[in-house]
Amino acid sequence: MLTGKWTRMHGDCQRFNAYYKQANRKSGENEADLIETVKTVYLERVGKKFQYPHVWKILKEYPKWDAAEPIDGDNLQEVFGPDKRERPAGKQRAGKKQKSVETSGSTGGSQSESVSSLVSQDYRRKCDAAERAYEAQREKDLAIKKCEEMKFLMIDTSNLPPHKRAFIERQQAEIMRKYQDAGADD
Repeated sequence: MLTGKWTRMHGDCQRFNAYYKQANRKSGENEADLIETVKTVYLERVGKKFQYPHVWKILKEYPKWDAAEPIDGDNLQEVFGPDKRERPAGKQRAGKKQKSVETSGSTGGSQSESVSSLVSQDYRRKCDAAERAYEAQREKDLAIKKCEEMKFLMIDTSNLPPHKRAFIERQQAEIMRKYQDAGADD
C-alpha cells in the first residue's frame, strides 16, 4: 500500500516542484504567495488540486528534489541512482512479475481491480461473520429468556398473598399463551 501511495505522491510532488522552480517571484511576494501561485498553476495544468504540500515542504529541502523538470518513472534511476540500501539476509530482489491468469484476460484486469476484488471479498467475509455472530448471540439470548420463563412457570403461588398470587398467575398465563401460540404456528 505504501509503495502505491508513494508513487502517486512522488509524481505529483515532482510536478509541483518543477512548477515551483519555474515560477518567477514578483516584487513584494513572499514564499506563501509564491506557493499559492504555484498551486493555481498546478490546478490549471494538471486539472486537480495539489494534495501534498506538507510532503513537498519536506522533500524540497533535499538535493535529489532540485530537478527543474518533472521526472518520469523511467528517469528515476538516472536522477536518483540505484537503490543503495542492502537487502535483508535471505531476501532476493523481486523480479518482474508475470501476469497471472486471474489478472490477464479479455477484460484486461488490472492490479487495482484485483485488489479491489480482494478487499470486497474480505469485507463480505467480515460482514457474514458479524451476521453469524449476531444470529448466534440472538439465539443464545432467546434461549436464556425461554429458560427464565420456564423457571417463572415453576413458581408455587399457593403460599403467596392474594394480590401477588394474582399477578404471578396472570404472568404465567401470558407465558403459557405465548408458547401455545408459537406451537400453533409451527
